[in-house]
Amino acid sequence: MTDPAAGPVAGPVVGPAGGPVVGPAVGPAPVIEMAGIAKTYPGPPPVHALTDVTLDIRPGRLAAIVGPSGSGKSTLLSVLGLLDVPTRGRYLLQGRDTTDLSERARTALRASTLGFVFQAFHLVPHLTCVQNVALPLVHLGVPRARRRPQAVAALESVGLGHRLDVRPTTLSGGERQRVAVARAIVHRPAVVLCDEPTGNLDTANSARVMDLLTGLVAQDRAVVVVTHEPEVAARADRVFKVVDGRVS
Repeated sequence: MTDPAAGPVAGPVVGPAGGPVVGPAVGPAPVIEMAGIAKTYPGPPPVHALTDVTLDIRPGRLAAIVGPSGSGKSTLLSVLGLLDVPTRGRYLLQGRDTTDLSERARTALRASTLGFVFQAFHLVPHLTCVQNVALPLVHLGVPRARRRPQAVAALESVGLGHRLDVRPTTLSGGERQRVAVARAIVHRPAVVLCDEPTGNLDTANSARVMDLLTGLVAQDRAVVVVTHEPEVAARADRVFKVVDGRVS
């Protein structure tokens, strides 16, 4: 499936003989490509969570995944996040085929390429904000001397430079989610995956978090948001609808 949000493609260039001049493809290559992805959980009876999913998502795009409860949205996000392995099909992440990767290789690729934002924040309560944000850098083996400066920069980018050394329990819901966004981007991932990132927020904080995610798109990242909220989906460049495990 091609991405209609990739922008208009210029018409062919006509050469001296009147035929088109063949050149490089217009626009960035997809950072996510899925072809014929299926996920079946064994029974009895077996559950076909995903069926023949084919899609692509390019850098600099905000994609929304919508659909009713039980439609397969969470399974799709788990496969995109390398947290679950499809039963069949092909999934390329930044051009790398993830189909036959070992668990160790999947973990390394997930840590370096993906950032995650969750509805429930998943911040460690006994750590400060800057320590929470630095956690992905610890897993990546970034030297200690570089971790705090990078975490501080990420928090400043979400407007929380004044809350570096406080614990998440002292923050509002909106502030906690902004810390979670900072943690998701501190290692500069190519893709940020968000599972209902505004689900626990009021309207004003939801809009602020979506402004932050839209800003990430402007930095040529791909952002994927699973949502039930029409207002969130309306801000996406592209919307994938999941019904009974099929994506349209």
